[in-house]
Amino acid sequence: MITVTLVGPDKVRSIVEISENTTVRDVATSKYHLFWRTVKRNGMSVDPFTTRVVDGDTVTVESK
Repeated sequence: MITVTLVGPDKVRSIVEISENTTVRDVATSKYHLFWRTVKRNGMSVDPFTTRVVDGDTVTVESK
């Protein structure tokens, strides 16, 4: 298990514990829908379906 910080469009931060070899999408969809959203990993816009997360990452879901 790894720990990732998830920040939503409402600026609420939460901690997500998730298995290793997981994508940004898996973390983001644990609380938010991705339709019409910008998704960032550690401040950089990424493709949520292919970008992997590692322990300590921050995933941000923003309104477009």
